[in-house]
Amino acid sequence: MLKLISDASSIQVALWAFGLIFGGAVMGFVFQLILPEHHFSSESKDAAKLGAGLVATLAALILGLLISSTKGTFDQINTLVNQVAANYIHLDRLLANYGPETTPIRAELHNALSLKIQEIWPEECKVHTKSPLHTSSMFEKIAGEISALQPATTLQTRLQNSSLQLEDDLLHERWMIEVVGQGGVPPLLLIIPVVWITFLTFLYALFSPRNLTVITVLFFCSLSIAGAIFLIDEMSTPLDGKIKVSSAPLRLILDQLQK
Repeated sequence: MLKLISDASSIQVALWAFGLIFGGAVMGFVFQLILPEHHFSSESKDAAKLGAGLVATLAALILGLLISSTKGTFDQINTLVNQVAANYIHLDRLLANYGPETTPIRAELHNALSLKIQEIWPEECKVHTKSPLHTSSMFEKIAGEISALQPATTLQTRLQNSSLQLEDDLLHERWMIEVVGQGGVPPLLLIIPVVWITFLTFLYALFSPRNLTVITVLFFCSLSIAGAIFLIDEMSTPLDGKIKVSSAPLRLILDQLQK
């Protein structure tokens, strides 16, 4: 099961969670018809409510921690994207101030940014171009070209050193985005709260009247938990899936560079 969940998409994981949780409610209604009458005494209901309250507290705690953790990952990637955008425009300005001899380097920098956007947000790109170089190789090539510049003044020396530092920062941030953005949630951390909540819906259905109102409430409760599982799984991989970090900062900078 762990392998199936780790390979499944966020929608598939959410559907699995919904089926299991609402299935627990269905089983509760079925057991109503099977169990003897003494199982539904007031003492039994009180004991079940006590156990359900404990499990509900634990499930809420785990889901809250998962949402907080994945939201933190999503925000970290979003911050890194903003930093990359700011460093791109700063590096371009430094190279422009260095002199006209940096024009080919600036063109390669623009191309590297365009390719990076296509790598992460291919669905937003109308035109796709293929490059024989990976973007990391392009950054390293640009760094080598900046190092090869021959500054003639103190100002150019300072601009060259600042450009090299920014180029190094860009490469570091690029790898940070790659590493952090592909984290994901361990499948067991999704399975455990779903199993607990399935037990809760089983108990609620077991001691509830079988009518359309109760069934509708349990249905939408199951759907809501499945939605939370979907958000957790999606936000844990901010560079893939339906919910991704915005490309707006990098696109804004790319538009500015092309003017």
